[in-house]
Amino acid sequence: MKRLKESRSQLIELALGDLETASVTQLQQWAEQAASQQDWSTALQLIELAAWQEPENSAILRRWGDWLAAAGQVEEAIAAYQAALESQPGCPQAIAAWAAVLNEQGRYAEAIALLDQAVEQTTDLWHHRAVALQSLGDWPKALTSCDRALQLDPTMAEAQFLRSKLRLGLGDWSQGWPEYESRLLVFPELRDRLPSFGRPLWQGEDLTDKTLLIWGEQGYGDQIQFVRYLSVLRARWPETPLLLLVSEPLAALFQQLAITNLQVATQFTFEVEPAYDFHLPLLSLPERLGATAETIPLAQGYLPRSPQFGGSKLKANPHLLQVGFVWQAGETSDRRFQWRQADKSVPLEYFLQLRLKLEDCQFWSLQLGSASQALQQNPDWTDCDLSDQIHSFVDTAALLSQLDLLITVDTAIAHLAGALGVPVWVLLPKVADWRWRQTGTTTPWYDSMRLYRQAIAGDWRSVFEQLQRDLDSDPTRLHPY
Repeated sequence: MKRLKESRSQLIELALGDLETASVTQLQQWAEQAASQQDWSTALQLIELAAWQEPENSAILRRWGDWLAAAGQVEEAIAAYQAALESQPGCPQAIAAWAAVLNEQGRYAEAIALLDQAVEQTTDLWHHRAVALQSLGDWPKALTSCDRALQLDPTMAEAQFLRSKLRLGLGDWSQGWPEYESRLLVFPELRDRLPSFGRPLWQGEDLTDKTLLIWGEQGYGDQIQFVRYLSVLRARWPETPLLLLVSEPLAALFQQLAITNLQVATQFTFEVEPAYDFHLPLLSLPERLGATAETIPLAQGYLPRSPQFGGSKLKANPHLLQVGFVWQAGETSDRRFQWRQADKSVPLEYFLQLRLKLEDCQFWSLQLGSASQALQQNPDWTDCDLSDQIHSFVDTAALLSQLDLLITVDTAIAHLAGALGVPVWVLLPKVADWRWRQTGTTTPWYDSMRLYRQAIAGDWRSVFEQLQRDLDSDPTRLHPY
């Protein structure tokens, strides 16, 4: 509590309006109102005043911590949770909130040590333990923690969703895919969209004389990876009209899919609202079609290597191996995923060193976003930056089709290269996403893909040493001379 007392609000000193005479209940109500509008500054000032009136009120201190975390003030949030625990030792709610923040910061061992202090185990505590264990790579124990959470509350969608990914990553697709449907309850952007279609979800019924609308979801990489299952759908119902609704950057790319009677559009490009009988989010296709890990379709690629569109051309030296590279995963403002995105990213310096050591390779950067600006700080790299030529996934596909190899972190372009059948080496953190499993250098998702995994969390040096050895000696690579 000492640290919190040192940050006493100036609102009390300034005696603004009626704040000093307001009751704790009033202050809490006003703070909740401000927080509902994401006015964190006002909410924090009001809840701090409430905390000064009742400095031992654990519920108020927890709420203060929640809003500090939402405002990005992580250490201050932890101090508030610590004060709440001092006021109510072993409080499960305070421990759960604190553990959630630690997990978001990648401080998983700390989270587990904290969770051990709880006086009772609740659904939330088991779930946060599962998140920490999964992130540390102990998937069997994480699965057990999910089971314990769901024994206490079988309706907890977050625990169901985490368990589904663990099951899929461990190869249990028969239980993993049905439970993966829980994501429709976890993500508001999916849950809130379901009623807008005005038609029932497709549950696997016969599609003869019916029309099915499939809509893209989650990230670009997810949509590229799972659009392959349209081919299975088409094989079962050759005459069924299919409508594919996707994000604008993917529309032109998916129009090149070799699937008959398929109409691809964004929600803004249908000239007339199409008629359809059922709808389905894209990543529900594996579950509806009974997908198994042994029958992944089109691993050899399913997009044309020479796209119809995109005029981007490399000024390539025909005597050198053409190597593309991407070092940073997609940017996000959501604090729940920032640590994971940073964990997947690689310092640019590793690619700079690799280029200097490999004289028979010509390197090209396909990095997008603010990260691409880092190349401008090194004059020797400005001529390899292709970001100004990339305006859509079609442009990226055209450039990839001219490469001998892409080396990239786990982000959407890895899936695009695999879908094109372009050789791609993917750099994975110690604990990778469920789709890459926990071991192995190959993946059943893409024949042209090789996986490079960290042996120790955070250690990219040994990964790049292996990369260099393979580029120097790999007999399977195609030398242009």
